[in-house]
Amino acid sequence: MDLMSDCNEIACLTICLITRSSDHCLTTEAPMVGRHGKYLFKRSTSANWYLRLVYPAELVPIHKAKRLEVSLGTADRDEAMVRALPRIQDHKRELLMVRSMMRHQTMATAFVHEPGREYLRPDGSKIVATIAQLIHIDANGIVSKVEENIPREKTIWQTTPDGARALGIKEEHIAKMMFADQPTIKLAQKTKSSDLDVLIEYLRFKGHDLNGSYAAEARSTWEDFRAFSGGKILKECTRADGFAYVRHLRGKGLKTATIIKRINFLAAPINHANETGDLSGNPFFRVVDRKDDALERLCLSDADMKLCRDNMLPTLGRDERLMWLFLATTGMRHSEAYSIREEFQEGGIRYVRVGQKTEASKRRVPLPECLLPYLPKEIVGPIFTGSSLKNIPKNLLRALRRVGINDNRKVVYSLRHRAHTRLREVECPDDVQREIVGHETGEAHAQYGRYPIRVVKRWIDTIGY
Repeated sequence: MDLMSDCNEIACLTICLITRSSDHCLTTEAPMVGRHGKYLFKRSTSANWYLRLVYPAELVPIHKAKRLEVSLGTADRDEAMVRALPRIQDHKRELLMVRSMMRHQTMATAFVHEPGREYLRPDGSKIVATIAQLIHIDANGIVSKVEENIPREKTIWQTTPDGARALGIKEEHIAKMMFADQPTIKLAQKTKSSDLDVLIEYLRFKGHDLNGSYAAEARSTWEDFRAFSGGKILKECTRADGFAYVRHLRGKGLKTATIIKRINFLAAPINHANETGDLSGNPFFRVVDRKDDALERLCLSDADMKLCRDNMLPTLGRDERLMWLFLATTGMRHSEAYSIREEFQEGGIRYVRVGQKTEASKRRVPLPECLLPYLPKEIVGPIFTGSSLKNIPKNLLRALRRVGINDNRKVVYSLRHRAHTRLREVECPDDVQREIVGHETGEAHAQYGRYPIRVVKRWIDTIGY
């Protein structure tokens, strides 16, 4: 039986209940807090019945109220129930919708006014939204008010607008609801050939989160190529299209490394589809001409580190400070620091296991002595707990620029170069260096973690910050 049938059955059951004179479960002669299934009430000051509907939290943003109370204009209970039935049926339908769509309820913080957009008003005025402010500009172009742009928590409904319509939800309510992303449905609508299904299959095969940043960037690249090619399906694309797209990306000023990354988002899923027999050929095979246009990264000098230590670290938030210290004292990639969930011990020395970029990057990293005061006594979960983890590297780069380190060749990743340099300066053996910072090239050692932790710990303590 579908949900609409359930709703009709509920309404019929309600009609049957009110025809029994002995039934008192839906009425009361005195005001009281309603219980489940209770809708009709009387006040001591009036002979007429009134209807009370209490909304669950998920429906409050839609109705802009926690409950509804409306007089039914009659002292006859049966007549009052008949008048109330349409509202009760709508209410029941909404409750069924909540149960069906909120079994895995999630919440999202979203802007009412999305940053980067302008909102025009009928009187000719507009609101310009930034990440921090709402700028109100009147019809004459004069700023009339500036206020903070505060994101609000919204319910994410686990269905689609069409699904809500099928449950009988009114259009004005649907317009106010936030729905969960439906990537598979959206992709099927965008191309008859379901080319993007090739990408989704590849992401699933590789174990990527379909709602994660990697998948989002990959989908964006596929959509960009589709727009560039005029909607041409993959089977019709040739390497000429691949070369043309590379020229298009170079025309946008992108560096070779970035272009290679974009092309790999396209080429890798197609290679996977070739292996499974779903496609043949790859229009992006060797289409990127190599150019030495990469910006050389410089490691941070001792003077730079002192400047950061004295003027930047005291101003950072908890997660930004901890990330800086981790990268500076260990030479880790920030993605490796994010991945830390637990610690281990060997001979009383605390260490963590990191390395996911390649098989050769997997390693055991002792926790430097100067880092320990900033860590919990034992790591038993994520060490970064903020709500905007992806912004930590951006925040650190901005902090670098604020204290006067403005050379574009010096970035947060320069901490990794500095760790390499520090280890070379103290004549740390090459094999131990690779144990600490990982293997950039070449094969991994035959034995994972070949040096005792106490040996690696002695050298990692020389990096400092």
